[in-house]
Amino acid sequence: MNAARYDEKPKTWFRSDRVFLSDQQWFFHTREGVDVGPYDSQFEAEIEAGMLKELLREHAAKGDASMSVIREFVLDSYAMGRPLTPNFTRAMSSSQ
Repeated sequence: MNAARYDEKPKTWFRSDRVFLSDQQWFFHTREGVDVGPYDSQFEAEIEAGMLKELLREHAAKGDASMSVIREFVLDSYAMGRPLTPNFTRAMSSSQ
């Protein structure tokens, strides 16, 4: 499936593992270039990646900006006692 989101130009996406291990902690990549984590296990990172993916899909239909959805996801995790330290540097460099 090569469907583009509402606010994106169609492009070819490469397949790779979204979930990765760094310094004994698990993270996942987003299409927007954000690395979200850390998580204690690969399973937890995969579950959270799936949850964010569904949120992004729902909000894209409403025309919401992806980065706003990711920011809310991180803030909600923090409010629930699960502080995340996302890396937005890839996202910032690709948007310039």
